[in-house]
Amino acid sequence: MIKLICNSERNEYDIRPLVMSFFPGETVEYIIEDSAQIEGMLHKIRSHELEDRNSGRVIYLLLEDTNIRICTNGKDKSEAGSKPDVEYRADSAYISYEINNADSVCAQGFIYEDIEYAAVPDSKKYRDDLKRLIYRILSRAAGKGNRWGTLTGVRPSKIAMGYLKEGLSRGEIIDKMREEYYCSEEKASLCADVAQNELRILDRINYETGYSVYIGIPFCPTVCNYCSFSSISLEGLKDGAALMRDYLRALEKECAAAAGLFRDKRLSSIYVGGGTPTALDEECLAWLMSIIRDNFDVDGVYEFTVEAGRPDSINEKKLAILKSAGVTRISINPQTMKPETLLLMGRKHTTGQVREVFRLARDMHFDNINMDLIAGLMGESSGDFKNTISAIGELAPDSFTVHSLVVKRASKYRLQCENDGLAACGCDTGADAVEKMLDMAAEFAGNAGYIPYYMYRQKNKSGLGSNNVLENVGYSKPGREGIYNIVIMEEKQTIAACGAGASTKLVGFGGRIGRCENVKNVMQYIDRIDEMIERKARLLKAF
Repeated sequence: MIKLICNSERNEYDIRPLVMSFFPGETVEYIIEDSAQIEGMLHKIRSHELEDRNSGRVIYLLLEDTNIRICTNGKDKSEAGSKPDVEYRADSAYISYEINNADSVCAQGFIYEDIEYAAVPDSKKYRDDLKRLIYRILSRAAGKGNRWGTLTGVRPSKIAMGYLKEGLSRGEIIDKMREEYYCSEEKASLCADVAQNELRILDRINYETGYSVYIGIPFCPTVCNYCSFSSISLEGLKDGAALMRDYLRALEKECAAAAGLFRDKRLSSIYVGGGTPTALDEECLAWLMSIIRDNFDVDGVYEFTVEAGRPDSINEKKLAILKSAGVTRISINPQTMKPETLLLMGRKHTTGQVREVFRLARDMHFDNINMDLIAGLMGESSGDFKNTISAIGELAPDSFTVHSLVVKRASKYRLQCENDGLAACGCDTGADAVEKMLDMAAEFAGNAGYIPYYMYRQKNKSGLGSNNVLENVGYSKPGREGIYNIVIMEEKQTIAACGAGASTKLVGFGGRIGRCENVKNVMQYIDRIDEMIERKARLLKAF
């Protein structure tokens, strides 16, 4: 348990995930106290009137308009207080900073720093200074840095994209991200490379005047135990075929309406995701393709992707349906090539099926195939992940995406870990192991001619395992990048989304964004389809 005692909820959204990044697996108790009480405590600490007698980690944080003060208990493991200038490397994060206060090492067992302003700073400067201050204090207390520095957001490459548009070179972007956000050179370089590749693709598709379409199919052969999406398992489902058809009838109505609402824009890309779209039977899959072709300019798009996803949902007939519909890109997602892990995940397919279906797709002339992998799966070692990478390398997909596992609250795996314990579930793989897996994937990609073309981080988890939230990275051969992945991550283009749980996003002048979401429950979506359509119309009118 981490006790964070603060005088305000101001910037809590920034503070909490940064603290958690140093203490993954811990729960942060955010306690609001009166400013005078915190000031009194800090005075005693700085005056050497108080020694650390806390049983756990306590962080005192005083946020005022013209100053920020922070103190935590524990030994200064970096020995930062012994010299005015501190430089050290820990966990591949290079940290260089100056201690602001001569008395930054104060009462026994406490570490203290503050910032004083001559005038009230703007909100961005205040937030950035606050995060750097927290980072410095906690890196000293923990004796280590984080490779992502002070960055806790979902889209760190957007920062590099901004610098790129300002005219900064790759080297200048890297230096800026290390200086401003304390990123490691590896992560700053990744952001710079991703931003350069994204901008190249965005400029090619004239993204500002176009839009993309997302269509969600919320059915899967089985639901993986780590999954938190609103997917319906078809295994043992009574009247599954009838439910699919009811769903497609509603979806057809929504697609027709969406096509009308956005008829003045050029369609850039179509992405059919899920769930597992190929979990539909052949008749329904053909119907789905007809719905898309009847309503959208499929032949004019830069990319038409369908997540074939689960190898046990794919056969030759389904691939032929996709091919004849004009699908240009598919995903075949093994997640791992370790049979034992597949069983633990709740997946019914085998590693042999992955190879068989991939080769079948190649034989049918699919020349843009993506594969998804997960680093940090239950009980897997870096050696297991290396074997998966090697197996994928033999198949040579056109792109692959590496996700770092985050055990979400809505997943079966989360409940299992909480009931049976982390060790029993093989959940506590450890941050170092997952970072090695991500490094392994990056090294393989570079050697095999893949480039990183999109990247994002998931929101920080709380209270489970020692694995910090890391990044998910898409690698591709040049010219085989997933266009939809770029526009959704960078929030550069309007996306009309249809289906249960789908989220429509309008992007306007100056990056202004408007959103509306469909209900997640499939039965409610079917029953309330007219309302889903009206939501889009209202958003478009108001925007």
